[in-house]
Amino acid sequence: MKPSLLLVMVLACGLATAFAQASRPKVPARAVKPPTAEQPKFKAIWEPVNYNEDIRLFDVYFVSKDEGWVTGAAGTILHTKDGGNKWTAELGGDPHAQGEELKHEFFTDATHGWAQAWNTVFRSTDGENWQQAGDDVRGDVFFVSDVKGFRAYGGKIFATDDGGNKWREVLACRAKMEVQGLTQDKSCDVWALYFPSARVGYAMGDARIMAKTEDGGATWNIHVGPEEPNDQRVYDVFFLDENTGFHVRSGSRLYRTTDGGQTWQGIVAKLEPGYPKVKFADHEVGWSCVGSTWAYTLDGGKHWTTRQVRFPAPVAAFSLPARDRGYVVGEHGMIYRYRVVPIDYTSKGMLDASMMPTADSR
Repeated sequence: MKPSLLLVMVLACGLATAFAQASRPKVPARAVKPPTAEQPKFKAIWEPVNYNEDIRLFDVYFVSKDEGWVTGAAGTILHTKDGGNKWTAELGGDPHAQGEELKHEFFTDATHGWAQAWNTVFRSTDGENWQQAGDDVRGDVFFVSDVKGFRAYGGKIFATDDGGNKWREVLACRAKMEVQGLTQDKSCDVWALYFPSARVGYAMGDARIMAKTEDGGATWNIHVGPEEPNDQRVYDVFFLDENTGFHVRSGSRLYRTTDGGQTWQGIVAKLEPGYPKVKFADHEVGWSCVGSTWAYTLDGGKHWTTRQVRFPAPVAAFSLPARDRGYVVGEHGMIYRYRVVPIDYTSKGMLDASMMPTADSR
């Protein structure tokens, strides 16, 4: 084949290919849709599970997510086994009846509990029936077993081994401390008491004073903290274990220890003015809820978040039996329950709440 003919054939093939590509219709590129964010399936709420009488409620204690007791005016003790859907008055319950104001309660399990007026304590051994225990019992009780308990009052700590019928003095608080450069040997007072275990217990109150036992309350040692310029009185104490704990000082200032009370560090937390309490469901999730202020931590108390919640009455006390369940009480029979529900759930009077992390969220 002649070279000129071969060149003509190559050029013809090239032109044909170019023409075919030019005439082929262009297919528009498909738009790539961004991935759709997964919609939440659950939410956290506060919902009313009120008692239907106009009674001022003072304290609440739940031993599980669903079973708990509420104490109040007119000698009232309320009990629920279904998370507050139904309340049974085990004592009182009538706002017009005569009865003492039961302001403090404590339970070791679903059958053994104590409810207190200012100098009277009632005891239950079946979770339903109540009898008076002891005479002139003052100071909030804390029990480490069904029969062994402690209370602090008037600069002394008392112990019982029979459920609260008889009490004996185990400590008269007295300490030597340096005040403004001068040594003073003086009596002291403690009133905030907590046992993270049956062996180790703490009692605090007067500025710089901490009483500690490491033998189940048989003996107590007084520790004197450093002198600081602000009010150092303590009004509430809570321990996660034998070494890690918290106390609330005058002015609603929160402090934390990780060495069994040898040193305390201030924590940045905005708590309700007055005498707020701190409670933990476990080593990570803790609350302080009083008035209209709800403060919570998700990292064992290192950092706190504060929200204002518009309950219909100021919160007087709260209970936190689990990280996804809590209860608050107040005046006019107010009881609100915190829980996690499906995203489309609604109920009359419910309030929006922050979601606590699940136990396996780590």
